[in-house]
Amino acid sequence: MRFKSLEQLEKWQAQAKAQPQTISKVGQKAEITPIDPNIQRRILGVDTALRCTGWGMIDVRGNAMKAVDCGVIRTSPKLRMSECLKNLAGGIRELVLLYHPDIAVLEGAFYFENVRTAMMLGSARGAVISTLAENNVTMYEYAPRRIKQAVCGNGSASKRQVAILVSQFLNIRTDQFALDATDALSMAICHALELTTVGGMALPNEL
Repeated sequence: MRFKSLEQLEKWQAQAKAQPQTISKVGQKAEITPIDPNIQRRILGVDTALRCTGWGMIDVRGNAMKAVDCGVIRTSPKLRMSECLKNLAGGIRELVLLYHPDIAVLEGAFYFENVRTAMMLGSARGAVISTLAENNVTMYEYAPRRIKQAVCGNGSASKRQVAILVSQFLNIRTDQFALDATDALSMAICHALELTTVGGMALPNEL
């Protein structure tokens, strides 16, 4: 608001003081309740791709993390895109039914100059998200740099550097794991760390 004179400004200030202020409920943020760190949660990280999707599962209670399992969902390069998406969705569904995760974590969307690559990854993400939603798994997403920053302290860390830090966080050997799997574990670790930061009040919005 712009005022053409000091007199107009003073008049507006006087009216504002005389009127009681009300807070509209429209757009008002919901009250945030701190997360109880003593509750055990099972977190599934999913490093989505059309041909080779990494996954990693951890249990977390407070600052304690324990690896559950990890691996990759592979699809043959000879399969049609629709068949790849079907297999990917089926693989995620099997993981949910077998391990019963409470939370799933995905990477935020990348920027690709190649439109076809972007469409393929977007389709794969859609297959994963819809399958998790179908099974009522709460989902969050983080930018790749944020995950690396949380786990490695460096948003530009390489996949091998991520694997080394995952090994240290979970006290496991990762040299025999696929890098896509350790990437997925790092995503689960990132969310576990966020859960214990100011009572989880800095968590991103659910997907």
